[in-house]
Amino acid sequence: MAQTTDKIEKWASMFNRAIRDWLNHELRDFSDLNDSNYYYILIVVETPGVSQRELIAAIDREQSIVTKAVRHLVASGWLRIERDPSDRRKSAVYGTDKAMAQYPVIKDMATRANYFATQGLTPTEGQELERLLKKAIDGIQQ
Repeated sequence: MAQTTDKIEKWASMFNRAIRDWLNHELRDFSDLNDSNYYYILIVVETPGVSQRELIAAIDREQSIVTKAVRHLVASGWLRIERDPSDRRKSAVYGTDKAMAQYPVIKDMATRANYFATQGLTPTEGQELERLLKKAIDGIQQ
């Protein structure tokens, strides 16, 4: 079993690295975006007023990582945070005009990243890969 696990780790690592390298290449014109933070723009623009807790759940990252990324994107002019006037402990995250203007480009990039990641597969194999990855993640997260 160890040999199979070693191979899975190797292929998963290579797959992840290839996608991240491709994304960083595509994001080269956005000096303040990279493979680990561009996805925040997609979620926030598609879900205006999302709470940071909801953002953490959607991205499936630790709170400290999401908080740091959101701060960076706020400082870079991509996102803005508004406090809930009825409960100052709550806040909502929104895309700025910059995020709204660049959203179509970033959304297209995400779509092309999915194509890039499955270009060697048939559509059925791509769906099967997605199903198996979800199943593997579900098994890990239990």
